[in-house]
Amino acid sequence: MAKSPQTVDDRDLIERAQNGDETAFRQLLESYTPRIFTLVSGMISDRSEAEDVVQEVFFKVYRKMEGFAWKSAFYTWVYRIALNTATDRLKKRSNKKTASLEDLPGYDAPDDSATPGASLSSSELRRTLASAIAELPAKYRDILVLREYEDLSYDEIAEVLSCSKGTVESRLFRARARLKEKMIAYLK
Repeated sequence: MAKSPQTVDDRDLIERAQNGDETAFRQLLESYTPRIFTLVSGMISDRSEAEDVVQEVFFKVYRKMEGFAWKSAFYTWVYRIALNTATDRLKKRSNKKTASLEDLPGYDAPDDSATPGASLSSSELRRTLASAIAELPAKYRDILVLREYEDLSYDEIAEVLSCSKGTVESRLFRARARLKEKMIAYLK
């Protein structure tokens, strides 16, 4: 997904929203919701639950709007809130995570012309991949989702997660290695 730096219009909307302008906040919400949903759905595979988390994220953003101090880009601040909220939701789950890629960006439905066996195998593979991503420790899953689903640069990920670029690189390497191990084990 193409990223755009915070624009002058965003700054104006943010300042107006900080001063209680609900229309400005709604415009920010409309602008940032698709990216936040992509981020959250990369962590929480259930579409309905992901939508709930996104609503919770923007409720928190609304409540904390006056406290946004311009120390980082607005989207970085919102992403941090989204990551924390989604991570908290995952921690609160009492049962094992179930996973499905149907709700993730880039999901392609199985080809109806494929044989039933091939369709089942493809569907099973997608579920296994989503499950493997969901089972990664948060420090690896977050970086993987930000890089692979949000297409953030290493520098942007470092800013969002408040860590060094080197930490991002090493955790992303480990996340991909762990994911590869899980998928190889599945394919054997």
